[in-house]
Amino acid sequence: MLAYVVDAKEGGVLRQNFPKPKREPGEALIRVLRAGICNTDLEILKGYMGFQGVLGHEFVGEIVETEQGASLPVGQRVVGEINLACNDCPDCRAGGVVKRNHCRRRTVMGIVNRNGTFAEFLTLPVVNLLPLPDSVSNEEAAFVEPLAAAYRIVEQNVIKCPDAVVGVIGDGKLGLLISLVLRQQPHSRLVAFGRHADKMALLPANVEKVLVDETTNDTFRDQFDVVVEASGSPSGIMLAGDVARPLATIVLKTTCATGRDDSFNTAPFVVKELVIIGSRCGNFPMAVGSLERKEIDVSPLLTRTYPLAEAPAAVKHAGQKGVLKIQLLMDET
Repeated sequence: MLAYVVDAKEGGVLRQNFPKPKREPGEALIRVLRAGICNTDLEILKGYMGFQGVLGHEFVGEIVETEQGASLPVGQRVVGEINLACNDCPDCRAGGVVKRNHCRRRTVMGIVNRNGTFAEFLTLPVVNLLPLPDSVSNEEAAFVEPLAAAYRIVEQNVIKCPDAVVGVIGDGKLGLLISLVLRQQPHSRLVAFGRHADKMALLPANVEKVLVDETTNDTFRDQFDVVVEASGSPSGIMLAGDVARPLATIVLKTTCATGRDDSFNTAPFVVKELVIIGSRCGNFPMAVGSLERKEIDVSPLLTRTYPLAEAPAAVKHAGQKGVLKIQLLMDET
């Protein structure tokens, strides 16, 4: 099959005759219809996680082979949870999707020891799959994984009162999705911080928009009960610490690393006794439900689609400054 893979020597490369996956017991063989390219994919191509194999973890597909009597039939369109649990460690035995997401021996599709979505076919355990209603398009469905990550913040119940003041730092793909999700939650004020006026303009009128400059930290100091950091930069984390009120909650949605030349001041976090919460994979049913009810419009976030055969160009485009979502089209016939 055709696949875009990460190779230790060649980096990202398109393979014409990559082995088609074989379905194991409890799994379904899925024909990939669309796959989304995200920042994690771009970091993996730079060496993050040391991954080798088929890249990608955002997808919508169609079941083409499964076990007799399986809960999801052949022909069913699906999206899939990216974490595959070992089903034996203490976290797995505790049960639940959230516990499985933290299985200490898990594999992660396109990230850790499991081939991903930039291919014509993939396999996943049936328990990882979620059926899609006809009203959710393939374009929308390919956004389910990052949208679910945004809904994880809702699951974590960090906005605890209707008069909370909430800030979202970052106007990339994930930051915009988070703002679209949190605008539906009870609060008195939602402020999105970003550096690109064209991206911020994609947010609805009930989201206050602030273009970040050298005065922002002081202008908004100590004003927010909850701050979601989705910029993936040390400066974004420092902005979160400055604008948070004492005893506020900061939600970290993206990973970033500081180099030796980067300064990071922990004083605001200690002096204000801020609560810091990590937030990762989220609730797929909540994401699919919001798309089905047309509560979230993801179409403005799609910059362009490419056929799988042009994956190298698609990945290059996705890495350009200011670009939002790029999707690969595999088979939508």
